[in-house]
Amino acid sequence: MKYSEFIWNEFIYGGHWGSLNALAIALSTTVILKINIKIELFFVVYLGAQCIYNYNHFKEIKEDSLSNPARVSHLKGHLTYIPIMTATYGIIYFSLLVYFGNKLTIFFGGFLLLLGLLFTIKGKKISKKIIGFKSFYASLAWALLVFFIAIYHSYPINITVFVLFIFIFIRLVVNTSFSDIKDLRSDKKEKILTLAMLPKNHFLNLLHILNFISFIPLFFGLILGIMPRCSLLLLPTFFYSYYYIQKAKNKEISKNSLYGIIVDGEYYYWPLMLLLGILILGY
Repeated sequence: MKYSEFIWNEFIYGGHWGSLNALAIALSTTVILKINIKIELFFVVYLGAQCIYNYNHFKEIKEDSLSNPARVSHLKGHLTYIPIMTATYGIIYFSLLVYFGNKLTIFFGGFLLLLGLLFTIKGKKISKKIIGFKSFYASLAWALLVFFIAIYHSYPINITVFVLFIFIFIRLVVNTSFSDIKDLRSDKKEKILTLAMLPKNHFLNLLHILNFISFIPLFFGLILGIMPRCSLLLLPTFFYSYYYIQKAKNKEISKNSLYGIIVDGEYYYWPLMLLLGILILGY
């Protein structure tokens, strides 16, 4: 039981759950853009995300003791190894980019990794001056995966890429802003301004509005015929977000379950819903 418990805690608190989310977004992007994905891209995306998560968790372990004590408790068991693990992820990430990519993908891949690491290094200072910067920055960094995947596969940067980017960006804003609820205590202590600091009902209503708005680019793309029919099956994710936003009103629900698993779990459904869409509607 101890080994299985450690593996589960590592999967959730060690960043792997989030890294696989990035992988799900990448896979969904290739399906929507009708790209034959290169297998090594799975490892590139996963390792890059893990490098960012590990670095952030290590540098912010003191702050996280307030907002995520379960994660801190797990990480303290092997804290001395985290810098080595982070460096290893980064080295393998760049090695794969150099071996399989070209100058443009190496540059853009390096830019994305730097963007992810920079928030931990410098982003918090800006977050103390601009409300919501934390969520918008994180959402932008992950949504740029769309451009990276297109560039990596020599796909033209066209209107479909931009529409998909906007859709994913707004979906991520809903997700990351909601997740800031669990960080309220530590963010207030550090004077970081997040949308979650708004009056709770106002904040949750704002998320409901953003949840609705996020699907406008998708409808726009479908009407213009630039998005595949299978992307219609992403529409039910509206109700998924509606569900967890409403759940935030329930004080009895487990925070680890709601913020750690349910919220980020949305992206795991995307590839499955798109596959179902292809089977039902075709491309």
